Amino acid sequence: MSLRPRASCGVERYSRGRDDISIVFPEKIADDLRSDNTGDRAGRVCVRRTAVWFPIKGRLMQTILASCEQGELLGRSVDGALVFQDIPYANDGGRYRDCLPPASWQGVRDCTGPAPVFPQLPSRLDFVMGPTAQGVQMSEDAYRLNVYTPSLAGNLPVLFWIHGGGFVTGGALPCYSGTELARSGRAVVVTFNYRLGILGNLCMPGVAAGNFSVTDILRALDWVRSNIERFGGNPEAITFAGQSAGAWYTRMLMGMKETAGLARSAAVLSLPGLPPLLPEEAHRIASDFCALAEFHDPAVDLRNAPVQVLLDLQARLLASRAGFGTVPVGFMPVAVNRVAADPVKQSLRFAPKPVMIGWTRHETGSFFASNPAAVDATRSMVERVFHAELGEAGTRHYERVMQQRPGSTPYAALVELTSYAIFKRPAIEAAGSLAKAGSDVYGYQFDIASRQPHVGAGHCFELPFAFGNFDDWTDAPMLAGTNRAFANDLSGMMRSYLMNFIETGDPNGDDLPAWTRCGPDRIDAMHFAEWVSCYTERPGFSAPETLSR
Repeated sequence: MSLRPRASCGVERYSRGRDDISIVFPEKIADDLRSDNTGDRAGRVCVRRTAVWFPIKGRLMQTILASCEQGELLGRSVDGALVFQDIPYANDGGRYRDCLPPASWQGVRDCTGPAPVFPQLPSRLDFVMGPTAQGVQMSEDAYRLNVYTPSLAGNLPVLFWIHGGGFVTGGALPCYSGTELARSGRAVVVTFNYRLGILGNLCMPGVAAGNFSVTDILRALDWVRSNIERFGGNPEAITFAGQSAGAWYTRMLMGMKETAGLARSAAVLSLPGLPPLLPEEAHRIASDFCALAEFHDPAVDLRNAPVQVLLDLQARLLASRAGFGTVPVGFMPVAVNRVAADPVKQSLRFAPKPVMIGWTRHETGSFFASNPAAVDATRSMVERVFHAELGEAGTRHYERVMQQRPGSTPYAALVELTSYAIFKRPAIEAAGSLAKAGSDVYGYQFDIASRQPHVGAGHCFELPFAFGNFDDWTDAPMLAGTNRAFANDLSGMMRSYLMNFIETGDPNGDDLPAWTRCGPDRIDAMHFAEWVSCYTERPGFSAPETLSR
């Protein structure tokens, strides 16, 4: 699928007394408006300096004119925040090729509407998050970003947000809207797309070098550093931030020689403990895909196959790699060139800069709640997972979990262990390593449970609280029945911590519960629950303190 071109915009400037007036309008209404140079006939367009009233989708919307290196662009004003969407940060270089520098344009680009995203199937987490990409255009040329800012004239810190999605879904979608964060007047937020799955990370000799998602992220970061001052941001005050796969890429940026020095802090949400694929692993996955697809000439077939065919086959391959109690991953970055084979060690290059890192209490509940085989699992099924993870002590640990949770089920024990193994343990290990290297590290655990059955405080449930954009999550089953007043209060507290951290490297502030730093041998975590307070985490799954409270 390809992006449908938007109507181009024209700009003319008139003088009315001592005021300069800019009129911005689509070419199709240009003749109408040129006959009335006051620009306010029928209330269609009225602009003073760079503020504009502009007809968007049949209704008037206040808009604003800005510029970047490629040209002028039209954004919109939304209750105290300025929003610019669908800004190209790169040009398409073709399938399985690096993207190219962005091209300039003539006139004014309409950046008032949503961008396309890279091709993807519905997310496996739609069951909890809702259909976040439903109705969004998809294109292999979706090198786009969004900017949310309180003002074009500021010098504010910048949140460079990398979306998650298991390396196969996601984008600069409304669920990651930075409008509320920008409305605080304290930060500029940037969200963007990067290539996904087989289109973003295929690594196969003679066909694709892999890590195209990585080059996309670096290109988006280049654009931000070159242009964000024009949107009120400070390119020397960037915070790398991301969740899930986005947290994985965030840690990657923290460790890369060319990017570690470009941010002054980082926020890592629900980091999966996955190393990059080794080249031989990536080649094997590519070969398995081609065998499944019956591609006999991969260099030709992979480049020319319809994108829907590739996506459907990718889903089949991912399903074939799934096992009970696992969260399978297929095409992801490969340990070649810029991407280090040991991301934990490499990320220490970021020290002594401050880092916020955390997890949700029941991460894997979001993945398993839709699977009856997991929800109705027997003791023997779950014990096998405990043995695979913990060895001979598996049965003892399983029994301990059940004793600590009277009335618990094998499913609850499964979520307990896998949430710890896949997300919490990697976060604790990363926090400890960074603290020992000299970083101020602030850990957290999100404890609020969804009312959706079997989900708990699952993966992604903290996102609407962190962004404060509950209205963009109205179709999310995980939020159904949530006490909105309480959610708004907790969200306000979480956003205050986040803004403090982005501004100063320390989340603490007046009228907020004290958030203590992690020590080299002590992991403190702020628990976001009905009562917000810090606890000390202890390493090792067998310690009661590490189990979900």
